[in-house]
Amino acid sequence: MRIPRHFDNETPEINLIPMIDVLLVIIIFLAVSTSFSVERQVEVNLAQAQTELEIPTTFELTITADGQYAVQDKLLPQNDLETLMQTLSRLPNVDTETVLIIRADASTAHQNVVQAMQAARQAGIGRVSFAARNAP
Repeated sequence: MRIPRHFDNETPEINLIPMIDVLLVIIIFLAVSTSFSVERQVEVNLAQAQTELEIPTTFELTITADGQYAVQDKLLPQNDLETLMQTLSRLPNVDTETVLIIRADASTAHQNVVQAMQAARQAGIGRVSFAARNAP
């Protein structure tokens, strides 16, 4: 009896579809299990509090490149310390929690910014902040 040997000419094949299916299931399992795990070093039971967030009054002071002052986008007639201080003190609800945001041009003189800070202090404004744009 003669047994034919046909398998010598055939090349073996590896079926990749089941292997891909198994790998996708493993990837999905790892993605789901790692995204929901939250690890903490120290467990703390936080205290509860009910507070109202009090937003302080804010005003804007703009200083142009040539030293002109503008309070709430209104140019002042004079650029001296006394006029600026009087204008700031006449703003409504000015107290020590009031925030003055100074928007100074990058090329304005340092003296103009210092003068604005001094006028804010004399007007009773407690906090001064500077506006800037993000660097590229």
